[in-house]
Formats: sequence, C-alpha cells, structure tokens
Amino acid sequence: MTTNSSDLPLAISPRLAAIGIAVLTCVAYLNSFAGAFIFDDLTEVCQNPAMQQLFPPWDAMFKGQEAPARPLPYLSFAIDTNLWGRVPFGFHVTNLLIHVIASLALFNFVRLTLSSPRLRDRWGSLAVPLALAIAGLWAVHPLQTQAVTYIYQRIESMAGMFCLLSLAAFARAAASDWSRPWLCGSVAACAAAMACKENAVVLPVLLVLYDWFFSPVGTAALWRADVWRRRWYYLALALTWLILAATIASQAGKYQEFGDAKGSPLTYALTQPGVILHYLRLAIWPAGLCFEYSGWPGVRSVTVAHLPAYLAIATLVILTMIGTIQRRPGAWLGVMFLGTLAPTSSVLPVEALVNEHRMYLPLAPVVASIVLAAAEAFGRAAPWLSGGARGAARYALGLFGVAIVALTVGTLLRNYQYSSPTRLWSDVLEHDPGNYRALWSFAVLINKIGKESDTFELADKALERKPTCDVYNRLAFVHIQKGNYDTAERFCRRGLARQLAVLPPDNRYVLCTQGDLATALRMNGKIAEADAICTGVIEAMRRVLGADHQATLSAEQIMAEGLAERGDYQAAETLARDVLARAQKIRGRNDPIAINAAVVLARVLDTAGRTADAQRVVQEALDTVIRQGSRRENDRLMLEDLSVEFLERTGQLDEVVAIRRRHADQCERLHGMNSPLTASARIKYVLATAAQADARGNHTQAAEIYAQIYETYRQSLGADHARTQDLESKLNAARSRAAATPQSLP
Repeated sequence: MTTNSSDLPLAISPRLAAIGIAVLTCVAYLNSFAGAFIFDDLTEVCQNPAMQQLFPPWDAMFKGQEAPARPLPYLSFAIDTNLWGRVPFGFHVTNLLIHVIASLALFNFVRLTLSSPRLRDRWGSLAVPLALAIAGLWAVHPLQTQAVTYIYQRIESMAGMFCLLSLAAFARAAASDWSRPWLCGSVAACAAAMACKENAVVLPVLLVLYDWFFSPVGTAALWRADVWRRRWYYLALALTWLILAATIASQAGKYQEFGDAKGSPLTYALTQPGVILHYLRLAIWPAGLCFEYSGWPGVRSVTVAHLPAYLAIATLVILTMIGTIQRRPGAWLGVMFLGTLAPTSSVLPVEALVNEHRMYLPLAPVVASIVLAAAEAFGRAAPWLSGGARGAARYALGLFGVAIVALTVGTLLRNYQYSSPTRLWSDVLEHDPGNYRALWSFAVLINKIGKESDTFELADKALERKPTCDVYNRLAFVHIQKGNYDTAERFCRRGLARQLAVLPPDNRYVLCTQGDLATALRMNGKIAEADAICTGVIEAMRRVLGADHQATLSAEQIMAEGLAERGDYQAAETLARDVLARAQKIRGRNDPIAINAAVVLARVLDTAGRTADAQRVVQEALDTVIRQGSRRENDRLMLEDLSVEFLERTGQLDEVVAIRRRHADQCERLHGMNSPLTASARIKYVLATAAQADARGNHTQAAEIYAQIYETYRQSLGADHARTQDLESKLNAARSRAAATPQSLP
C-alpha cells in the first residue's frame, strides 16, 4: 500500500506524535501512583538494608535479599528509597518515567524502520502515524501493567527500555550513514540492558539480524563485506556479554527460581507452547490477567490436546526461519517476538512457568503485526470505501481511537488491583483458588491483625500446595521484628512439624525453618535450646545452604553464644570472629547479619571478662552504621543498648538513665506504644532508674521498683528464667541495704 501523506485527513509531525504517546501513557497509568508495595517489593526494596544508602553504590547494586540483584534497577531502587523513603508514590513515578522513555524509543525505532530503504516505498509516507499507533497501543496495553505498576518488575521494564534505546540508536545510525555517535549510543544502551536483566542476552543477536533484514546492501556476500566495516561495533556489542556474565557470577547461589523449577528442561519446553499461546491471547484480548500463575500445570508428556499449540508455535518458528533466510522484512517481527521470549520461554527451566511481565518487549512485534495488517487491509479496501484513501484513513483513525480508549480503560482497571495487596491477591485466588503465594500472602495480611488461628489455616493450605513454601518463616520473622518471640517460636514449630512430615530433614527449607526457630529461641533467652538445635543441623546447613548463607551464619552466631555460656571462651571467640569476618566480606559491614555477628562477638568477649575489648567491637560496628548513613535505627538502638550495658557496669548511671530514656522514646516512635520492644525498652529504663536510686542510697525506692518488675518477669517469663532470677538477686540486695539503712538518703 502506498499513500502520500497529503492524502491523510491529519498530518502529524514526529515531535507531536511523541508528545501524544507520552500523554497517552501518563493517562493510562495515572492511577498507578496509588499502588502499594507488594510481594518482592517488600523483601527486595523495603526490607533490604542495601537500599538505605547510595555510597558506596555497589552495595545497592549487588546486594539482594532473596533474589539476585540486578545492578542498575537495584541502584534506582536505592535512589528512590533515599529520595522518597518507603513511600510507593515516588517509586511509581520512576516506573512510569521508564515506561514513557521505552514507548518513545519504540516509536522512533518503528518510524526509522518503516522509513528504511527496504520499506520506504511501501510504508515511508505512513511511518509517523503507524509508529504512533504501534507505540501508543503498546504503551497503554493492560498486559504491560505487571512490568510497570508492580514496582519490583522495574527490572523488566528498565531492561526493555535499554533494549529499545539500543535498537533505535542502531536504526538511527543506519539512517545516518553509520554515524559513530549513534553506534556508540547503541552499544552503551546494550551494556546498560545487560546490567538490568539476564534476558537482554539476546540483544546483540537481534541487532545483527536487524542489520541483516534492513541493510540496503543486496546480496549476502555484499552484506558481510558491509558488516566487516562495522566489526568494531559488533565486537563492542559482544563484549557487553561480559557485563552480564560478571553480574551472574556475582549473584551465584541467588537464582533460587532454577532450584525450584517444576521439572526438567524437557518439561519446561513442552509447557511453553501453551504458555506462548496464552500470551498471544492476552495480547489480542487482555481479559483474565493474573498477577501470579504458580498453579499453571507443567506438561510432562505430549497428548492430542497439546498438538494445536505445538503446531501453531512450530509453524511460527518455521515461517520465521524461512523469512530470515530469504531476508523478508516481515520475518523480523517473528524474530523479535521469538528472540525476546527465548530466554524465559524455551528450555531453561525456572520456577514460574508463566509471568505476564515477560511480554513487555515481545508485545511490541505482536502489536506491530496487528497494526500493519490493519493498515494493509484498509489500503486494499480504500477503492471500495467512500472517500477513497482519505476515507480509509478516517476509518483507521477511528479504529485506533477506539482501541486506545478500550486499552487505556483496561489498564486503569488493572492498576486499581495493585492499589491494595488484599485486592490483588483476591483476584489471584479467583483465577486459582489454591495458589500458594496468594494463600501465603493472605496469611501474612491476616497475621498483622492478630488472627492467629486464621493465619495458621491459610499457612497450612499454602504448605499443602507447596511444602517448600517458607510462609511460616516469614510469619515468624514479622513477630521477631516486633519482639513477639513466643509467637515467633510457635509459628516456627508449627511450620517445621508440617515440613518434616513431607520433606527430608536436610531439605534447604527445613534447615532454614530450624534456623529461624533457633533465632526465636535465642531472642527469647533460651540460649541452651537454640544452641542444641544449631549444633544438630550446622553440618547439614554448611553442606546444603553453604557456609555464607544467612541461616548458616545466624546458626553459628548462636553456637558461639552457647560455647561462651558453657565457659569455652576461646572456641566461642574463634567461631564468633570467623562468622563476623565472613559476614562482613560476603554481605558488607553494614548488613544486619554482620551487625548481629559483631554483637555476638562483643557478648562473647564480655562473658569472658574482656569488657574493654567488647566495647571496642561494639563501637566499631556503631561507627560503621553511623558513618554509612544507615537508616536502620533498630541496628543503632541494638548496638547502643549493648554499649549501655557496659556503661552500667562502670557506674556511669546518670548517662545510662538518659540513654535508656531516649531509647524508650525511640522504640515507641518506631514500633508503637503497645509493642513488646517498646515495653522492653521502658522496663530497661525503669531498671536503670532503680539502679541509679540504689547507687544514691535510695535503697527502699530501688527495692520497690525492682519488686514491680520482678513480678512482671515472674508472670511473663517464669520464676526459673535467667532474667527473673537475676532481678530477684538485685531485689534481695536492695532490700538488705534498705533494712540496714533505716533512713535512705534523699
């Protein structure tokens, strides 16, 4: 179809079209700013201490909590955290900005491609309106919401943005007689894409194939000679793979999704044709979108029911291969679709068989195919339509308007689901009532309002669906953070009992649950029991989880405390120093595990009577936290709390009382008035005032305070608890002094 731009009812400049795309995209995602932190947002952004500071930047770039860190997206998370704190609005602004840039890059890439020598005669006069239609529909399509509105999947959208920028820069270089600045820009964007996500691995291959399809050179031999002139460009592209390789190497052991894959590469490959057809169905008719597909069944053997999907995908692959060999430009759409899906929808098995965000880039060739097919149809129908070419253009414009409005409304409705975790996970359960991640997430939500029996019911259902699900660990962690150690212990014991019923004792998830149980016991003052658990599983932890795993390091910290309690100070110090060195090397000096390791070493040294050495260890850790600008006030409070214990022994009680009072106020501000942590801080403050009164000779007043706290300890901890017995000794001593001093000093 050839049509002059003067025949169109509306002429549009590239700049005006770009502005229109940006406006449409912002309108479609206007309500995304109300989106909450969900799922991986919580663990990888909100609870990741590496996000709390920007310097050194590699801390944020290479330190994930549970998922592998992707350098550039994680650095952007840290920037947002330091700009906005834990306010989702600012993160959504960044996500939308990335999507707008990606949409504009796609617009320019399509416009330049349609204006290239091989397509100029056919589509050149319509390059701008067709590029506007393709980029606009792609930008507002509801299938993109998971990559844009879900904050953590900025990883996908940022990688897609840099891929499109690299392709657009290469297309501009081709249109500018291979301008070096544009080629350098293409390489730089390719390198940035490699630093965003692993699926960018296909980008250099796509660029070579794009050159093959759209280079004006005629024969293959001439094309090879022409490419040889750009050999340095392609060498630079190949070198960007080193960035990806280095990133993967730095995150070794973090790719849990491969260990949790549901089957073999063959099973994964047999499942993906059906998945790809599902993606295509959502691209054409985006109804039934779902945030989580953990219930999608894997295909382990081919049946008659699967044949249509296999035939459809096989046909697409064969036609694309034939078109590529014959150098037909239309085959580029198949190459881009299959190429961008290949890293996640081929034979490499990962846990999630389906994820809608994987269609972020592959959606572009699908939309382009539909738009170009519609343009071809309208061009052929023009002679039979009233008004000819102008009438066909008006009909096409009207159809585009209807599609844009419908897709925008769909995106706005989909964004609404992300405004509340409850709403989002309810939608998942409507699609899959047994979805373990939805059940797990609801258990966490119900746990927050204190309905323990309902929490147990949901968590048990999640474990039935997936025994390796760490739902009870996460629930226990929440209570440990709040100071509810008895509750955390109950959750760990229940989860461990259910896991051991179906999993071997050395399963990695069972070992992690045992480690969490030991942590809950240790925090509750039950050091001996915690030490016994860790001693029994430490060899399995080192073998299965690795010596540098968080659970292994935590278990060894507990063992060091246990050794000190038994009087083996030398072994305790050796182990504590080894754990501290490993934690600082692998996780960084400011990481919570490293800070806890410093606290353990200080306690070991103090137990051995080396209080001065213990004070130095605490002060070094405290200096690190302050120097690196950590916003994790709990770490600072913990270190200062231990430091205050040392001050108390040296008789600096006035300073101790002042610090204890400040800590109590800070805990109330951080955790609320009714938090167990706040209650503990208040008790420590009151006990400090009692010690101060006792030191000043007000023994009767001190005894009264000790008596009140002793009764609280006796009822909550029991008469045999170490804290209760220690306080009983102080109470008896104060009473003896009061009896010996009839008139206390004022």
